[in-house]
Amino acid sequence: MSHRLLLTYVSAAPPQAEAPAPPPAKVAVLTLHHAAKRNALDAALCQAIEQALHTAAAEGAQAAVLTGEGPVFCAGSDISSLPEEPDPAWLRGHGPLQSAMYAVSQGPLPVVAALNGPAIGAGCELALSCDLRVAHPEVTLQMPPVRLGLVYTPEGIQRLIALCGLGRTRELLLTARAIDAAEAFSWGLLNRVVVAEQVFACALQLAQVLAAQPRLAMAGTRRLIEQLLTASSQLSAEQAVVTLQLRDEAWRSNEARTARSRFRSPPKKPPTTP
Repeated sequence: MSHRLLLTYVSAAPPQAEAPAPPPAKVAVLTLHHAAKRNALDAALCQAIEQALHTAAAEGAQAAVLTGEGPVFCAGSDISSLPEEPDPAWLRGHGPLQSAMYAVSQGPLPVVAALNGPAIGAGCELALSCDLRVAHPEVTLQMPPVRLGLVYTPEGIQRLIALCGLGRTRELLLTARAIDAAEAFSWGLLNRVVVAEQVFACALQLAQVLAAQPRLAMAGTRRLIEQLLTASSQLSAEQAVVTLQLRDEAWRSNEARTARSRFRSPPKKPPTTP
């Protein structure tokens, strides 16, 4: 397991269990553990998320909570780890990023996101790939790829449209503005908004409810939801080629290169006078 991801377990009976109570459900807790980078996603962390979910399922977990260390849930992709000249295979799924999203949305365990802070770009998609999301009022969601000169992945845009509609997806992506938890809740992007001290407990309670459901019904329903999501807006072969070309041109543009360079080398603060 990567040192950038912590995997622990909590065992507890589901809330309001009827007598006789079922055996305590085992819930995995995945904590993004790279606060120095604001829990930004690089290849190692993406692979660790995927591995942790499969490990947890193999060790008897029945659901998972995904959260972040420090004041930020996830600041998106680690810009410093992105290639300047990606090949088409990398560009289609941003390396292992798409595999991590699939592991969360279609993997062996239902996942509840406990948003401890902002979820930005790929970090927002990571949260939206979870089955349920809990946040506190100061949490913000933001999708800034257009501002960075990039065309986001079809899968990420597709998920946004399914959750909050076409008009709001356009607003999130084209303006790149951050929305607060109250607005995100009203748009259908969050399931619960509670005080900060209760975010993890609320997420854990929801995970315990999911863990207590019949496993085959849970797995089948989650898979069907994802299949319907994909089938509803599948790109044709020709559309996929054109989309990949558009994304490649945007990625290699001078505007995008300049934006990535600014993120890799943020301007230094001017010296303070005594």
